[in-house]
Amino acid sequence: MNQIITYYFWIVDNINYFSLLLLTFCAVAFAVYGIYFLFLRPNPTKERLGRLVPHGKTGSRAKPKLLEDKDSGFVTRITRPINELIAPRSGDIDKRSRLRMIQAGYRSKHVYQYFFTVKVVLAILFPAIYLAATAFYNFSLARILIILLLLVVGFGLPDSILGLIIRSRQKRITKALPDALDLMVICVEAGLGLDMTFKRIGDEIRPICSDLSDEFALTNLEVRAGKTRSDCFKHMALRTGVPEINNLMTILVQTSRFGTSLAKALRIHSDAMRIKRRQIAEETAAKSTVKLIFPLVCFIFPAIFVVLVGPGVIRIIQVLFPAMGG
Repeated sequence: MNQIITYYFWIVDNINYFSLLLLTFCAVAFAVYGIYFLFLRPNPTKERLGRLVPHGKTGSRAKPKLLEDKDSGFVTRITRPINELIAPRSGDIDKRSRLRMIQAGYRSKHVYQYFFTVKVVLAILFPAIYLAATAFYNFSLARILIILLLLVVGFGLPDSILGLIIRSRQKRITKALPDALDLMVICVEAGLGLDMTFKRIGDEIRPICSDLSDEFALTNLEVRAGKTRSDCFKHMALRTGVPEINNLMTILVQTSRFGTSLAKALRIHSDAMRIKRRQIAEETAAKSTVKLIFPLVCFIFPAIFVVLVGPGVIRIIQVLFPAMGG
């Protein structure tokens, strides 16, 4: 026991040395990964052709990248037992959590398993680190409350990060949607059907927003699989969680149901989207004056105050104070 205590205090006394070793290891690992990513990574074109036409099976096709799902792997085998213990079995909770993962852009069923595993690991890891750092202190109510707080933080941190990813993806989709609507109007007026329009937009919009391109491609695949267009449009609105996409899908369903002009409806909706985006930009610009108050008061105003009042204060100290002191 004394030897363990000695080792513990030796590690604490040399924490800077171990931190430097850890930083060096991380730097070397990132450098090796960067070299691999820049120079040694396989050609993506060859990988894509290999998936589409596997070696020795020219007549078969690999699963599209959007739908491919690996059932084996080290991480999957490690996380499956934890997922079976803690993953929710209620249908409503399962669907809601699964929908959030899809809205973040993670469609694989194993990502859902990894997510709950990370939640449990962080919920155990944060209190364990705190207990290891304060192992020789007596237990008290404050320590118990801190442990509970760290447990809650560790369990809720992945949800917060997932929410940030979802909002970032929704912003990218919303920003690229007016351009996609313009392309849709051009394709419809050129005589393309709605299915080919979705396919063409999915291909053309990819350099601008790959997320929106994937959604159009998935919707087109669902239509080709035999689902009704109205169901496919509803699924696209659910997968994105963007109100503008929901409005667009509602317009497409109504035009196909009532037989109205699709090009005219899309053009009006595109103009409305651009007006809304301009109004959002004007609102953000109007808010900037209020947001500038805090950096002005905290950082810029003190510097200006020192520059303006500083020479006068120095002059007062040099002249007035000696005169007052006689």
